Amino acid sequence: MSEHIYELKHPFKYASKGEQVDANFITVFSPNFKQIDKVAPIKQAFTIAIDELNSDGVKIEEDKKEGEKESDGITPTMVLQLLYRANADVTKVFLHARELFKSGAALIDGESSLTIPLMDKMSLDDFEGVLGVYIANFIVPSLMDGTENSTD
Repeated sequence: MSEHIYELKHPFKYASKGEQVDANFITVFSPNFKQIDKVAPIKQAFTIAIDELNSDGVKIEEDKKEGEKESDGITPTMVLQLLYRANADVTKVFLHARELFKSGAALIDGESSLTIPLMDKMSLDDFEGVLGVYIANFIVPSLMDGTENSTD
C-alpha cells in the first residue's frame, strides 16, 4: 500500500494515548476496492473538471507551492485550481473526501484515525491540501499511465 504525507500548516490538538498532542501531518493511503464508493465520485468530478476546462481552452497556472518540484507533474495546488475553476460541485467532492478519509485512507501523524470530529478541527487550507495530495498522488496517476506521483 502506497502512502504520502501532508504536513499541516495549522497543527491542531487531539487526544493520543491519553494526552493532548499537536497533529503535525496527515498520511494518506492509496485507495482500496472497499473505498470505491468514496473514490469514484471524486475521480469523476476531477475528470469532468479536466474535460470541461480543456474544452474551454483554459490553461492551469503552474503555481508551485513550497516543496512542489517542476518534475512533479500535476501538483496538489493544480488539482485544487482545476476543481475550483470548473463547474464541479466542490462541496460534494469535499464531503466524499471526508467519508474517504474517515474510512481509513488517512491517519493523523501516521497513527490515529482521521475521524469527522478531528477533521472539524482542521483548517480549510489543510483539508484542501490533504485532498490535493490525495488526488495528485492516487487519482491522477490512475487516469494516466498508472505511475504514481511523488509530491509528498
